[in-house]
Amino acid sequence: MKIHIERKNERKQFRENCVLCGKELVYFRESKMMECSLCHEQKLSSCACRDGHFVCDACHRKQSDAAYLPYLMQSRERDPLRLFEAVIEMEGVHMHGPEHHAIVPCVLLTAYRNCGGEIDLSRALAEALRRGGQVPGGTCGYWGVCGAAAGAGIYASILLGSTPLNKTAWPAPQSLTARCLTRNAEIGGPRCCKRTCRTAIIAASEFTEEALGVAMPCRPVKCRHYERNRECIRSACPYYGEKAYYGLSRLVQRL
Repeated sequence: MKIHIERKNERKQFRENCVLCGKELVYFRESKMMECSLCHEQKLSSCACRDGHFVCDACHRKQSDAAYLPYLMQSRERDPLRLFEAVIEMEGVHMHGPEHHAIVPCVLLTAYRNCGGEIDLSRALAEALRRGGQVPGGTCGYWGVCGAAAGAGIYASILLGSTPLNKTAWPAPQSLTARCLTRNAEIGGPRCCKRTCRTAIIAASEFTEEALGVAMPCRPVKCRHYERNRECIRSACPYYGEKAYYGLSRLVQRL
């Protein structure tokens, strides 16, 4: 009976807060060893829900990885924001979570290919997924480095072939990541994976045209997820409400 219950939890998860019970997460000042409620491995955790459930990053993003990669491979959508909006509607993509760190470079790479960029998309997506999976959840608050910005940096690094020793390519991903962080800091917190990812995608699209000469259109979007987000900053967010259709371009110009 216990095995049956665990498999049922793996198939049906909450998309907000705790993936097992839906209750609010509590973040720790210092990480501690906990047992993942799904895979039962002992791992360092920076948060758990009020009932003590802890789900590790690998389990948190397991369903989403399987869902969106086939979609991206066959999609011909040129707008990376539209790709992002489609992906975050898929099963297994939660309101917040480390899966977003890989989604950002994956949708950008797909849009780059669809806009005429020369790239082996299958290999690029596999590498983006691997690198994005190395960025833990909660880095925005604990490292001062938003995972969405890191995802944009991963995208640029893959396109440019950057390595720690590549003198020519090394500066560009750093510059893009800094641009993403600055814009997200200007908008403010607390965390919203949807908001920070959209902002990073817009910045990366601008970078792509400036640095690589490939134009990737980003049409303004209106957030449909704010009611799922307890920490939504509402009218302070450029993607909230009716202002999303008109305020986005002005926000980009101001930043």
